Order: sequence, then structure tokens, then C-alpha cells
Amino acid sequence: MNPSRLDLIWLLLLAATTIAWWAADWRGGGGVTMLVLGLALLKGALVILDYMGLRGAGPRWRALVVGWLVVVLLAIGTIFLFGAD
Repeated sequence: MNPSRLDLIWLLLLAATTIAWWAADWRGGGGVTMLVLGLALLKGALVILDYMGLRGAGPRWRALVVGWLVVVLLAIGTIFLFGAD
């Protein structure tokens, strides 16, 4: 992996964390929650693919691990939107 690519990804992760932190402090309701979950998906995918090295792995491994992340975040979003009070 190219160090400059890892640096760029690190900056993207830092920016996504800053945006999520700012958005969570804003308390804008369900839309903000979905934004934060979307940023979590982006950050998780970047960590999985680049820092864990699955970008160079077979497509089944990538699909399995990224799919797990998507399922977990969809479950959290569904519970947030439709969960009982």
C-alpha cells in the first residue's frame, strides 16, 4: 500500500469523524442519525479495505466483511427508525 494513499485515507477518516462529531452535537433528529450511520459505513469500509488489507483479498472475503458491516448498520438504523419507545 502506498503511504500517501494511507495518509489520504487517514485524512478522510479524520474528516468523517469530525463531521459526525459536529452532526451529533447539532441534535438535528433522524436525518443526523442517518448521516452519522452513513459516515460510519464509509469509515468502516475504508478501515476494512485499506487498513485491514481486504482490498487485495478475494471478492468473497470483501463481500463477507463489508456485508457484515452493512447488516449491522442497517439493523441499528432500523431499530432507531422503527424501534419501540
